[in-house]
Amino acid sequence: MAVVALAAGCAGGTPAPAHPSASTASTGAGTASTVPPVFAASLMPAKPGRGLGDRLALLSSRTGDLLRWLTAQPEKATDGALSVRDGWVYFVSYPIDPSSPSGSPSPAIWRVRVTGGQAQLVQAGASDYAVSQDGRAVAYVISADHGNVVEIVARNLVTGRRNTIIMATKPSPEANNWPPGVFGLTWAPDDVHLAVQFQLTAAINSVLVFDAFTATTIRDARTAPTPCTVAYSYQCDGYDPAYLASGALTYVIQRLNRSGAHSASLVAWQAGHPTTVLSFPGWASQIYDMTARGQAIWVDNPGQLKGPWTIWRWSSGAPVKITALPPLGASLYYEVGAIAW
Repeated sequence: MAVVALAAGCAGGTPAPAHPSASTASTGAGTASTVPPVFAASLMPAKPGRGLGDRLALLSSRTGDLLRWLTAQPEKATDGALSVRDGWVYFVSYPIDPSSPSGSPSPAIWRVRVTGGQAQLVQAGASDYAVSQDGRAVAYVISADHGNVVEIVARNLVTGRRNTIIMATKPSPEANNWPPGVFGLTWAPDDVHLAVQFQLTAAINSVLVFDAFTATTIRDARTAPTPCTVAYSYQCDGYDPAYLASGALTYVIQRLNRSGAHSASLVAWQAGHPTTVLSFPGWASQIYDMTARGQAIWVDNPGQLKGPWTIWRWSSGAPVKITALPPLGASLYYEVGAIAW
């Protein structure tokens, strides 16, 4: 496996947890032969002090082998994979120096070719970024008014039209849940509808859908349905939205009951009708990505403390295990911070 080669170690560990089962419903998913050949992942150093943050790498979707590092080990920052498109890997670089005073450098969106080379700045001051399926529109998340407002900016690159959606304003200087998370931006094929994951707190997540060029505040959003049973009424959240080329909106619904049992499923909504695409028994990971052609990739957390992280892919039929990251101590890197196809 990729990271093993870095440390000349061996991938050991326990068997992977039970893998998800696939439904037979049609959602416009691709086939095994159309699976993207590579994916980007943000890998975390196993020991503190090695640059602090995650480092961006390109891996094989077939074997999980490390093909190349795309960024140098960031100093007092972390690089998070966002998407892979048209031969580029888009990522966000976040400053993480806890000693920095107020007004320290803000996050920025960069891109680097899958073949490697110098990274290019795409959007300063942004924490998430999405390009529409036809490349004609972009959207990104910024903090405005000295960090007291979180906004989504949508731009049509052809017409020049621009719109700003206010997602949140800081309620008070003492607020302890600021800022909320706004990420997972994804465009519908119509270049109009935009979906996003809104994380009010670590335990409250929802998928919201906007008209990107008429919405002005979060109140204009439609909330994607999250069907829950009484058994899972303790917590039921939506994560990781992704529009398919067919126009269906997919996202993960994760449930937690009061006894601590997890379950998650991938659903697709189109014309008001839901379809369960995958089921993830006991799955508690939030590291996941989906292409417009309906190919999913995700990471399972270790089944035991310091155990290996397992990476899966799916396009149709049964999910395929790509690889298992070595357990803690077997490599210079351990844990996946973000993953993107």
